[in-house]
Amino acid sequence: MKKKFKLQNLIVPIAMPLIVFLIFFVCQPDRFGTPTGIMIMLQQSIINSVIGFGLCYNLVIDTWDFSSGSQLVLAGLLGAFAAQYFGIAGLIVVTVLVSVLLGTLTGTIYSVFKIPSIIVTIGLMLVYESAGTLFNGGASITIPPAIGFLGKSPYIFGVGILAYLLAYVLYHHTKFGYNVRAVGNGEMIAKSIGIKTMNVRFLCFVICGIFVGIASILQVSYGGAIAPKGGMDTMSMVFPPFMGVFIGQYLERYCDIMLGVFLGVFSMTMINSGLIAMGLPGTLQQVVTGLFMILFMAVSINKDKLTFRKRKEAV
Repeated sequence: MKKKFKLQNLIVPIAMPLIVFLIFFVCQPDRFGTPTGIMIMLQQSIINSVIGFGLCYNLVIDTWDFSSGSQLVLAGLLGAFAAQYFGIAGLIVVTVLVSVLLGTLTGTIYSVFKIPSIIVTIGLMLVYESAGTLFNGGASITIPPAIGFLGKSPYIFGVGILAYLLAYVLYHHTKFGYNVRAVGNGEMIAKSIGIKTMNVRFLCFVICGIFVGIASILQVSYGGAIAPKGGMDTMSMVFPPFMGVFIGQYLERYCDIMLGVFLGVFSMTMINSGLIAMGLPGTLQQVVTGLFMILFMAVSINKDKLTFRKRKEAV
């Protein structure tokens, strides 16, 4: 029984990305699955996974953060601007600092006014987008090519691994991570054992700011430039990380949740790339992706109910 459990823990997490890869590789062997294409998908997955690491803490306690995309863009604009004068140090320090401050502001407004997180973060998303549009006259900012190496292989993978280790340690080996898991398992129970749940929610926004800042550095370095976005365009940036976290929460019974986040993001990246390789228009790609998200959530949410019903009938 023990061996079967270990084998299941190995097979289940890699099943989804493997199945997705095989489906598109069989359909488009000439346009999907090339070494260059796989490398691009991995690099894109690293950036979204780092965002997912930060969002994971919020989603575990049922707190939604739709402002992370606009936070990433605004921090990246200021960091790229500083990089023109202070080089790589300016990019790293300013981007992370601004992102943490924005996360702190979001957490403070949420904690003080006790407004639902969806409303707070969507409202602040519009504020951050407007600030990014006003900064530098709404023009894109380019960083010097010499300091964009963090977004290239192999450095982007090194940063991604360090971000994963940081997320893993915070979640599994700190008092903060214990409190997050406790609140996620039941807020009333967490309160009964002395955990200040609102403080935990506030810290989740701050911690998320750290990871969004890291992802912003990678995004700016990967593209070599960053442009402001408006009209709620940044909201679409958080859906791949959201889906990665949902898949990670499902896979947590088989592997580490942060590893599950990466596997989920990588699967979604392959789906988007595969649809492009098949020549589907952008609108239809969004439809397929949305249906996949609904199907996955429906199966994962109802699986435990079906299992319980079968056991009840057997008894």
